[in-house]
Amino acid sequence: MRTTIIKTFFFVFLITLINSCENQKKETGIVGLWLVEKVEVGENSMTPISKWTRFNSDSTQTSGNGWLQHSYGNWSLKDNRLQVTDQNGIIDTAEPFTIEVKENTMTWKRTEEGQEVTVSLKRIDKLPQSEGNKLIGLWKLNRVTHDGNDMTLVINPEGKTMMHLRWDNMYVQYNMPKGKQFGVYKIHAHKDEIQLVSYVNKSEFSFWNFSIQGNKLTMTSTDEKNILEFERIHQFIN
Repeated sequence: MRTTIIKTFFFVFLITLINSCENQKKETGIVGLWLVEKVEVGENSMTPISKWTRFNSDSTQTSGNGWLQHSYGNWSLKDNRLQVTDQNGIIDTAEPFTIEVKENTMTWKRTEEGQEVTVSLKRIDKLPQSEGNKLIGLWKLNRVTHDGNDMTLVINPEGKTMMHLRWDNMYVQYNMPKGKQFGVYKIHAHKDEIQLVSYVNKSEFSFWNFSIQGNKLTMTSTDEKNILEFERIHQFIN
């Protein structure tokens, strides 16, 4: 009798241990920080910039773009079908993603409104820095070009014009011909484009493509008429 109880206990313990290992294996396959490399909807590519998601072992998750976290909630995985809920988001009415994990890559697939959606991700160890994140800081204006003509001496005669792009999405331009200018800026979610909305000039909008090479920033108006060239500095110019 005692031998039978011991055998039964050992059998139950063994099954529990196997199930625990299987669950742990599944969790370690998805648990961690992931970068979205590509999003394909039908024949279109709709990949967001620096989109990431983090799956925690306690079935919670967070997600964001670049240095910004904007969503949080829970996740569950059953039969390779991933269900993600955002507590501050909109209810996802589509079917769960079917996922496949291969070492440091993961693929999600499902159908949305008749189109096949495929999301490709790779495992990373730190939050990705977007080009928009690199804009934050203080920039000194070195050159202004309008329709191919150098207008630097007109716009920035003393070489003291600066633009401060703050973390709170406010921008301030100092030592401008008409005095201090300020407003808000917005980074496009799918391309390197910045939108400036002036609070001084009756909510004037302007749109600029930008590129950053080291400490150099180039902003080109979307109509390609104006080019602004800056360098990063770390102290305000009086």
